[in-house]
Amino acid sequence: MTDETFTGAQPVSSSLGQAVYAKLRQSILSGYYRPGQRLTEIALAEEVQASRTPVVNALKALTEQGLVRYETHRGYWVREFDLGEVLQAYDIRASLEGLACRQAAEKGVARQTLEALDECIRIGRQITRGPELVPQEHAAYQQMNVRFHNAIIEACGNRLLPEFIRKSHELPLASDRVVMWKSVEIVRRSHDDHVRVLDAIRNRQGARAEMLMREHIYEAGQVIARHWPELRARAHLTDPARARIDTTHGETR
Repeated sequence: MTDETFTGAQPVSSSLGQAVYAKLRQSILSGYYRPGQRLTEIALAEEVQASRTPVVNALKALTEQGLVRYETHRGYWVREFDLGEVLQAYDIRASLEGLACRQAAEKGVARQTLEALDECIRIGRQITRGPELVPQEHAAYQQMNVRFHNAIIEACGNRLLPEFIRKSHELPLASDRVVMWKSVEIVRRSHDDHVRVLDAIRNRQGARAEMLMREHIYEAGQVIARHWPELRARAHLTDPARARIDTTHGETR
């Protein structure tokens, strides 16, 4: 399963249109564009260095997706979500990804998938090995985190789960691309969760794998709740040009 599995349907066929859509979408999910913020076509076109046409197409697609609102004579703005809605999304993610873990463990995971998951663990262990986190390693950890979760979801063998899980990611700060990078304790705890989840899957312990993944995502939501005012205040500092791969404020899954 590639990283694009959870990006949703693309609004246009051109590569430029897809890139604009992906950048705007992830800027909303990461919190760079803050809830309630006005989104003007001209300003966005300048920011993403594109013409207005792909920007308008992207805004229309994001409106259909529920991330953006539109009113005649008012234009577009980022839909507002409160903390309660974000935590509900985490609850849904915990249930669905827990189910994916259980089904993957009970079904048995192919050797190639286990090797890919082992590589994710190796990367996580190396990045969290020291007393502090290295800023330059943030994107690598974030990308590894997405690969770890996607590999398990693909391995579960349930063709319906990926789409339902994707929808649970489509609230700002509820995506698995959001990483609370400022705390080595939080990131190391997340890594240790991955180690235990993989151990349960490898040993085909379905109930244990499900419980561990549910707790893993539930705790991520609790971290978001504890840091919510800070996240809301600082989310806009994220660089939109890097928002698709580098989200500075958030929590690991």
